[in-house]
Amino acid sequence: MAKRRVSLTHRKQRSVLTDMLPFEVPPTFSNRGFYRFLRDNSVEIEKRQLRWICETDALDRTMRLLFGIDPAAVIATVVVIEWGKQKTRRSVALKECQMATIPFNFRVAHNLDGRTLSVVHPRNQVEVASFYATHSALIIYHTSVSEFSIRRPVSVSRYAYFKDKLHEERLDSVAGLEEEDREYEQLGSYFVYRKYRNIHRFFESYKYHRSEKKYDAMVQIDVSKCFDSIYTHSLPWAVLGKDQTKFSLDESKATFGGRFDALMQNLNHKETNGIVIGPEFSRIFAEIILQSVDAELIKQLAEGPKLTHKVDYEIFRYVDDFFVFYNEESTQHKIFETLQEILKGKKLSINTAKIKHYQKPIITEITIAKERISALLNAEIDPVCEEEPLADSTKLPKQKLVCAINANRLIIRYKAAIKEAGVTYGDLLNYTFAIIENKIEKLFKAYVASDKTDRDRKRLSNALLAVMEFAFFAYSASPKVNHTIRLCRMVATSVDFLHAQGLPHEQKHLLFKYVHDNVIQQLEKNTMSAHREVESLYLLISLSEIGREYWLPVSVLLRHFLIEEEEGTGNYIRPTGFMNHFSVTVLLSYIKDKVRYTKLKAFLKSHIIAKLEYMKAHCPNDAETLIMLLDLVVCPYISAPTKDAIGDIFKLDASALASVQAANDRWFTAWGDKFDLGKELDAKRSREVY
Repeated sequence: MAKRRVSLTHRKQRSVLTDMLPFEVPPTFSNRGFYRFLRDNSVEIEKRQLRWICETDALDRTMRLLFGIDPAAVIATVVVIEWGKQKTRRSVALKECQMATIPFNFRVAHNLDGRTLSVVHPRNQVEVASFYATHSALIIYHTSVSEFSIRRPVSVSRYAYFKDKLHEERLDSVAGLEEEDREYEQLGSYFVYRKYRNIHRFFESYKYHRSEKKYDAMVQIDVSKCFDSIYTHSLPWAVLGKDQTKFSLDESKATFGGRFDALMQNLNHKETNGIVIGPEFSRIFAEIILQSVDAELIKQLAEGPKLTHKVDYEIFRYVDDFFVFYNEESTQHKIFETLQEILKGKKLSINTAKIKHYQKPIITEITIAKERISALLNAEIDPVCEEEPLADSTKLPKQKLVCAINANRLIIRYKAAIKEAGVTYGDLLNYTFAIIENKIEKLFKAYVASDKTDRDRKRLSNALLAVMEFAFFAYSASPKVNHTIRLCRMVATSVDFLHAQGLPHEQKHLLFKYVHDNVIQQLEKNTMSAHREVESLYLLISLSEIGREYWLPVSVLLRHFLIEEEEGTGNYIRPTGFMNHFSVTVLLSYIKDKVRYTKLKAFLKSHIIAKLEYMKAHCPNDAETLIMLLDLVVCPYISAPTKDAIGDIFKLDASALASVQAANDRWFTAWGDKFDLGKELDAKRSREVY
């Protein structure tokens, strides 16, 4: 099905949907509800004022809570005309809001020690969106000074491109019916990026092949812990120059660079060493700094050793990875030394352990492995609908599904390809799963084109089972979040398709039971830890989609979430401390109001109250605290008395709590029928890279 293009209107809040959250957040969590609240009430930060539209004071309590407005601050009102309509704009000076906040940090698997990603405070997200809207032209200008960069914003997105899920296309949906603001919900980023959205496209590009023809060798250089090490004041230095900034501190604070610097400090608890990891705006911040590194490097190489770019060497940089093509070893050494010195001036350094050298033919191990895996999967998984001629030539031939997959043989050959290419499972799993997803779509199309006989249904069921066997095997070697998202999308699409096509229970059961058993295996193998908090939450959500007979035993949930039964009392306790917001909300979404989980739910209720009491006392401007409050007071699985108890912690009386609940029926977590796993996983497709 061809992608469709939809024009976008420019809304100041749009970047809240695209550039604020890490890709890895659970599918139940998004900014969709928050964005609608901002849009519907015209919430914005303009001219150092927080403004919103409301005819009464109905939103005042919610806005005070959301933005930390000083209780003594007076909210001003003024009547304005917008689009020919008279409206009441309410506002407060931004200095009355508590904008220095603590982000909600969570851990994901990455290399040996994991990686910390951040969800910044909702009020800072509005501030970033305002900065984007005001300074988008300057952002584009300051990310266009480098000849090296191959991933940079070049314009503000004017269109959204999307493709409906194949199984939705087959479910007799009403053609031409669009959901409200769907173009925004499926939008990948605020800016258009050129030239390569992911690094592997660069490896396959004409530019890469041209450079290989021109030069004899290539070295890949990585900036060590780039985002963790960035000194925020480096951005004003990059834009204005270090000396100019230091001698004119007050003046520099009012510039583009100074404002961006202050913004990044505010949303990270006034920290100047390191920036939050995960949101797209952090990559833009880093890109501006690294562009200044590029410009300085090309200048110093031309002035000192008289090396000319695109003659003696050629450099391409993708975020914090430099790819240096050269002929002479002396050239490579000089580039390395000069780059090292320039980075040192920005308080950055080269990761010497990750330097990779290549001689002609300049082909990476990953490119070799991709070729082998692509050939293997195309040979082993080839679903087609074939004609089966009948003895009576006057009758139309039968259409049969053909897709025989030998899972064991596929797994052995896949392992051999990985081993021979000298790469790890993690290096190629996104690429592998991208091919597998396409094969599943091809399998569904072939089945739909067949006569859908009992034999076709059996072949469909067997083929899906073999694909899942291979997918879970490959996934078990590298259970990272981006791989989990792909796996869950395969499961969700398959489950929906089998239901829609009305396959007999026993044939669906083969697949569902296999998924159920493998999810339990993954949950038991990868229990929650300091380095792994999110990955298995996706699997738990996917499992909830396949039916009540596949509910997990309480013991599996307790073990995974590190909850224990106290000796003597039999009460549940969690010795390792509080669960984070994602674990709490996903577990609540899973157990809902099911009777078998009554005791676990009672524990979860007391756990939530204890966590919020602690957080409110010790971290009042923490993003997780506010997000939990907003999500839980509209949660359908929490009783009214528990919501009242949560309100009491934040000094919200009955009317104040009611006004917060009335302000929005969904903030960040999609509860109950507001959650559509297939739709959420599809929305992530527009943002992922392989």
